[in-house]
Amino acid sequence: MPLLAMCSIKGPGVTTAALGLAAVADESARVVLVECDPAGGDLMLRHGLAAKPNVVDLASAARANGSDSAVYRTVVQALHVGDRAVEVVVAPAGGAQSRAALPELTRAGQLVLNPPDRLVVADCGRFEALSAARPILALADVVAVVVRATADALAHLEEHLGELLDVVTGRLLVLLAHGGIYDETDVADVLGRYVAEELMGPVDQMAVHGPLPEDRRAAALLGGGLVAGRRWRRLPLLRSLDRIAGELAPLLAIAPQGGAASRTDVPG
Repeated sequence: MPLLAMCSIKGPGVTTAALGLAAVADESARVVLVECDPAGGDLMLRHGLAAKPNVVDLASAARANGSDSAVYRTVVQALHVGDRAVEVVVAPAGGAQSRAALPELTRAGQLVLNPPDRLVVADCGRFEALSAARPILALADVVAVVVRATADALAHLEEHLGELLDVVTGRLLVLLAHGGIYDETDVADVLGRYVAEELMGPVDQMAVHGPLPEDRRAAALLGGGLVAGRRWRRLPLLRSLDRIAGELAPLLAIAPQGGAASRTDVPG
């Protein structure tokens, strides 16, 4: 039941990264990107998509038949990234409707975000202590936290790290955005020591990847400001996200037809 939840610390482009990962994911994963940001969605306005159907309609469909992944058939829209049509469930630009819909997606027994036959990427926006998206992080097989590797941003991450490790039951991935001053090894060492010595927590639950390259063309493409050319997959940001998607693939495996996989069925 693969679910990849993505959030950010101090606000670098989590929606851009989520869409990029969805665009480069293996087509056999039947990926769907769901905007679960309590502050409201961005994809509708950025990419000229329709206001409805949206995440509110997904919640309504889930209430009626949340155990059937076919609920997505009536609520997805196609967002084209080059030759790839990414299925997305948009959220209204204002957050009130999204915050009202999110509890239905995570109530006990609800499987709409954990279908056995497709990968769901949930864009959960900025991580906050009282975020309505917190239950989604608890459901996820992998939680990717996008953060810039600067002293202030990493200090904010450390402040929330204990809370994140308490909430997250799967793998926690710290995904470094471009523009930082520390590399992957430095961040992994600092955060690993903090988890082991200050939080007395499991270091092997967390991994660090990045930093993602600064790539204005890819950012414009994923932000709706640029039409993709034939070689869009070769852009540095998309190539980096493709490598990360490949490394996460064993943790986000789709269940064989006729049976659902649990997190214990895939390597960790």
